[in-house]
Amino acid sequence: MTETVTDTSLQNLVTRLDAAARTASAAEEICRRESAEKIRALELARIYAFRRLTLVKSVASAMEGAKDWEEALEWANSAFLREVNWTGASESQREVVERFQPIIESVWRMQQGEPQERDKEFERELAAFEKWFADNRNGAFLSLMDGEVLELPLVEV
Repeated sequence: MTETVTDTSLQNLVTRLDAAARTASAAEEICRRESAEKIRALELARIYAFRRLTLVKSVASAMEGAKDWEEALEWANSAFLREVNWTGASESQREVVERFQPIIESVWRMQQGEPQERDKEFERELAAFEKWFADNRNGAFLSLMDGEVLELPLVEV
């Protein structure tokens, strides 16, 4: 009878330990998946923040030295197209450029020394533009700047 009790006790112990191990494994997998998702979200936030910075610096730099708003807009539009690697040849690209013009105008006004409240207006305009793009183009605007990674052959020199 002792053998039966021991065997049953051991079997119960092994069953409980097995369940605990499976539960711990599942919890670890959930944590790893959630961590990977969080890291990817933070990575994307960082990438997009630097892309915004690059885009605004490029547009602002392009407008420097413009004699008037029309010239500044032309130069800024060219910089915008260059940053997103577009030509502006299609109607959909021209629509995006047109929708981006309030942001360009905000940058221009700030360059002209308008009050600092413009930076908050700029942020609202940029957020509205990015939302419009996401809603109408099925993706994040800043994903346009995703570069294709080129696989180049290794060449010994």
